[in-house]
Amino acid sequence: MPEKIRIENLQGSNIDDLIYVCSAKRLDDTIHQQGVKLKRQWLREMLKNCGSVAKIAYFNDRPVAQILFFPEEVDATKAFRRENVLVIQCIYNPNPEAQKLGIGTRLLQGLIQDAKNRKTCLGNKRCKFLLTKAFNTGEFLPLPEFFTKNSFTSTSEGNLLYLPIDGQYEPMPSVGNYEPLAEDRDKAIIFYGPVCQFGYPFAKKIEELVLEVEPNIKIEMINDWEKPEESIKRKNWWLIVNAKPIQTFFMETEKFKAEIRQAVSQNY
Repeated sequence: MPEKIRIENLQGSNIDDLIYVCSAKRLDDTIHQQGVKLKRQWLREMLKNCGSVAKIAYFNDRPVAQILFFPEEVDATKAFRRENVLVIQCIYNPNPEAQKLGIGTRLLQGLIQDAKNRKTCLGNKRCKFLLTKAFNTGEFLPLPEFFTKNSFTSTSEGNLLYLPIDGQYEPMPSVGNYEPLAEDRDKAIIFYGPVCQFGYPFAKKIEELVLEVEPNIKIEMINDWEKPEESIKRKNWWLIVNAKPIQTFFMETEKFKAEIRQAVSQNY
C-alpha cells in the first residue's frame, strides 16, 4: 500500500491534531496540559479573528508535522508591528518515519503559495514578506539550514530570516535595552505565552530553578499576550530577576543558576 501524505489547513475540527504533533509524548503531563489549554484557546481566538494560522501534515492518516504562523500586527506583545507581514512561529516534524519525505517543504511551500495568492490569515491583503526566527528543534534538519534551502535570507536582526512575497524587508525599529525598574527588585518575573504549548511548562521549570537558588524570592508569572504592556516595558525580556535581565537559557542548568545567584545578590 503506498504511503499517503496530505496537508490540511487548521480549522476548529482539527485543533487537537495540531496539538498532537508536538505533545503526543506528554498527554499525561498535567503541567504540559495547562500549556495545551492556553494554546488551544489561542488557536480558537486566531481562527475567529484571523482565519487559519497553521497547516497540518498527515502521513498515513496520522498527524505528523505542522507549520504555525500569524499576522505580525496581531501580536500585541510588540511595541512595533508591521502590517501585511506573516510570522512563521515554527515548523516541526518530530516523527522519524515521516522525515526525509519532503513534508516540511510541502508545508512551507504551501504557505508561500497561499501568501502569493492572498489566501492566508491576512485576508485578501498582500503579504509583504514571511518572517521567521529560525532555531534548532533537534530533529532531522536544523531550521536555519531548512529555511535557507527554501530561499529565505538573513536579516540584520539576530537570527531572523525572511522571504519577500509582494514587498521588501522592513527592519523593525529598535526597542532598546531593559532598564532596571524599581518595581522589579526583590522578585523574579517570568514571561510566557500561549502560542507554543511548551511556553507554560518551561516557565514552571524556570520558577522551580529560581526557587532552588532563592527559596524566598517572590515569583510573578505573566502571560504576555494577556498583559502585553508588562512585556513591552521590559523590552520583551523573558526573565527578570531582581531587576536584572537573565541571559542564560534555563536548560544550561548550572550556568543559569549561577546567573540567578548573582542577580539575587546584587545591590542597588
